[in-house]
Amino acid sequence: MRSRHRWFTFGTLTVALLSAAVPAGAAGDEPSVEEIKAAESAFKQGREAFKAGEFAEAAEAFESADAAAPNDRVLELAITSRDKAGNLDRAATLARLGLDRYPDSERMRKLAGPIVDRAAQELVTVAVTCNEPCALLDGARVVHGSAALNRTLYVSQGDHTLRAAWPGNRAQAKEITGSAGETVSASFVAPTGAPEATSTPAATETGEKADTAAASGGLPPLVFWIGAGVTGVLAGVSIWSGVDAMNNPGKEAVRERCRGLGESCPEYQEGLDAEFRTNLLWGGTAVAGVATGVVGALLVDWSGGGGDATKDKASVAPYVALDRGVAVGASGRF
Repeated sequence: MRSRHRWFTFGTLTVALLSAAVPAGAAGDEPSVEEIKAAESAFKQGREAFKAGEFAEAAEAFESADAAAPNDRVLELAITSRDKAGNLDRAATLARLGLDRYPDSERMRKLAGPIVDRAAQELVTVAVTCNEPCALLDGARVVHGSAALNRTLYVSQGDHTLRAAWPGNRAQAKEITGSAGETVSASFVAPTGAPEATSTPAATETGEKADTAAASGGLPPLVFWIGAGVTGVLAGVSIWSGVDAMNNPGKEAVRERCRGLGESCPEYQEGLDAEFRTNLLWGGTAVAGVATGVVGALLVDWSGGGGDATKDKASVAPYVALDRGVAVGASGRF
């Protein structure tokens, strides 16, 4: 019979996610019913992935759960998952977020402190400041956490493109570089007036791409639609996987062939594998949907760029719905 290791007791955390109150130390309003449902679903997917030793997938799901309904225990699981997956940069960035968000938590200090200390020696520490609360991206990866005035990130040594984003299609990009053990600073100022993206003077291929994006004030809508398409494909595969899990081998076949054999029965194990595969697929679908929504809301220029500002422009609002499956799209006037 297959052995499944357990490092944490997850039952009490499910109850915590279903609670409507924001945990002590978490900033912001209480999560909505839809956000709590999304957090519960993502948490369950993370739990199954963690039990199976799929730590990178578990981290993605736990981060999605924490984004929907901030929770100290869920953030701790995300930190642990990233660390076990060998993602020290992302584990340390989450750990620093945990220390800032829950400064009075002894449990968070015991978990996050050693990870941050190790990252400070092996990675580049980036002290980020924004004049208005901003969301951050390291390259094409969204940095987990709410928009803030100050963040501390940990990145691998070498060159990185950091991007700060604000509502209204406003963004600014900067190039940073550093060596292991070094601390660098990156300050961002939200553009005023017409949206524009700026970068440091470095004339590189990355800079040329940033100039192209700056001309329109953000990324082209095609980026959003590609993400929406990927999310749709994942959702379709997830639905197929769910149907397949119910039919192959099927409940009747399991009852008939596994009578007296217990959980060691091959058909029973096949059903478990199919169910776990489906949970992972839905987890990936949720992550893709949330990332697409963030890109569409903060980074994509829906105005079409250029042209006469007095003429009619597209009025588009991207959305992500997670309460009844995953739906990504945009509504408005094109």
